[in-house]
Order: sequence, then C-alpha cells, then structure tokens
Amino acid sequence: MRASYIFSANDVLANFGVIIAGVLVAWLNSPIPDWIIGLAIGFLVLSGAIRILRLR
Repeated sequence: MRASYIFSANDVLANFGVIIAGVLVAWLNSPIPDWIIGLAIGFLVLSGAIRILRLR
C-alpha cells in the first residue's frame, strides 16, 4: 500500500512538472526549463524507487 502511495504521489508531481516545463518552454522559447525539470523528475523517480525498495 505504501509503495502504491509513493508511486502515485511521484506520478502526480512528475505530471505537474511536465505541464510546468511545457508552459516555461513555450513562454521562454528555450529548451532549458525542459532539461531542468526533466532532471528533477529523474531524481524524483530515482528517489521514489529507492524508498520503495527500502520498504519492508
């Protein structure tokens, strides 16, 4: 149950990040926000995976 919560919470945050990145890329006409938020999402997913693997 806890793993499902971690996965779902990370999914919501990642989707929110994708929306924000899309808005920033369109507004700034630059790919930099996409790279920054993409890296942040990658770290979020990795962090969530580690937390799930440490569950007992």
